[in-house]
Amino acid sequence: MRAVVVGAGIGGLVAAQVLKRAGLEVVVLEAHTYPGGLAGSFHHRGFRFEAGATLLTGLAPGAPLALALEAAGVEPPVRPLPEGFPLLQVLLPRGPLVRPVGREAEREAQVDFFGKGVLPFWAWQRDRAERLLALAPRLPWPPEPEEAPLLLRTLPGLLPLLPDLLARASRRAPEDPAFRLFLEAQLLISAQTKDPYALYAALGLDLPHLGAALPPYVGLLAEALAGGLEVRYKARAVRLLHREGRAHGVEVVYGGRRRGEREVVAGEVFVLNVPPEPLLGLPERVPGDGWGAFVVYGVLPFRASPPYYRQNARERPFAFLSLRPEGERTLFSLSLHTPLALWAGLEGEDYRRAKARWQAKALALGEALLPGLREAILLFAATPLTYRRFAGRAWVGGIPQTHPFRFPRVRLLRNAFRVGEGVFPGQGIPAAALSGLRAARLALAYLGLGGVLGNPLAPGPSYPPAP
Repeated sequence: MRAVVVGAGIGGLVAAQVLKRAGLEVVVLEAHTYPGGLAGSFHHRGFRFEAGATLLTGLAPGAPLALALEAAGVEPPVRPLPEGFPLLQVLLPRGPLVRPVGREAEREAQVDFFGKGVLPFWAWQRDRAERLLALAPRLPWPPEPEEAPLLLRTLPGLLPLLPDLLARASRRAPEDPAFRLFLEAQLLISAQTKDPYALYAALGLDLPHLGAALPPYVGLLAEALAGGLEVRYKARAVRLLHREGRAHGVEVVYGGRRRGEREVVAGEVFVLNVPPEPLLGLPERVPGDGWGAFVVYGVLPFRASPPYYRQNARERPFAFLSLRPEGERTLFSLSLHTPLALWAGLEGEDYRRAKARWQAKALALGEALLPGLREAILLFAATPLTYRRFAGRAWVGGIPQTHPFRFPRVRLLRNAFRVGEGVFPGQGIPAAALSGLRAARLALAYLGLGGVLGNPLAPGPSYPPAP
């Protein structure tokens, strides 16, 4: 039996490895020349940059990414940072606040900066994050019919969390304007909205404490996950072939040495780590409140010191700076959230002028984060239109986490499943990895192979095949 995975992103690669461990033949189709998608790394003018994600987290024992890698049979390619490491600096009107690795270290930093009035908030955040982390790997949402028993088993742990599914994060926050500005800036990174539902906010704020790591480059994770798989690069899927509710093949157009050649890759189950609508002949689904990203990439002529992640929350749009020292130089990406509507239809001189304005804005905000940033060798800038060409969608970062009821179903057809940031639990590498694990469970259940892996994350005999 063959599984066909379209897109070598983190979710697709996790699903591919789990399905391979279950005994299936697996073929991964990837349009680009490297794995990872928006969690991959690419070369430009002799330098290696990140395509999207710049922070790797979720590697602590029991954290989502660590669990997914264990189920996939892949060793983590990097170790988590030690407690107390200065991970992120947030520049606020009253000065810089450093978010260190480790909940106790952060608690002390928060009290030093904001005072003891924030302690109840962080006690609530820790409780909700720990409870949700215990449930997340086994929580199917929205559930497919065969996942109902799994959902029922999670209900006792989920019931105490229900009030925070409907409440906004701002209702849990102290009234201190400085803290609320800090909270807005952090949640825009982790939830793609400044005031998400409270339960997701609790988890999003836990990112520094879930096993954050500093790999030589983020794409190292995707390369590790791609190991041992048959990955066909420069293989662009153009159509998912199906009849009577079941997929039976993917039409592919090759590039490179096979440029222009077409092939139908047949299979029994399919996992899509790309926007599925174009493959099904459906209109694109774009969240009306989704964000685009404007990113400046460059090289600094000096070696920067930690923190390697810095955010300017003194003025909007908030600028986020990621630094990666290499020898006596530092590679960086400087990103801003940008409205999608601003870039729609731009071309020619209008597009170039918009890029120049946003680049000047980004550098002005970035200079406050790292004096000397203007000395950088600026290599290029990416806009929402760049991401549309690269990733098939202009919006980045997943669906804004305003409530948990806006996620689409994972199952597209009886034997075809979507993975990635567009499905529950949402944004980030750990979430994408969990989506791949869930898709693999559903694919195995469809094939009647639910219990073959023998690990606690695989569905057992009570997880019946789909009709």
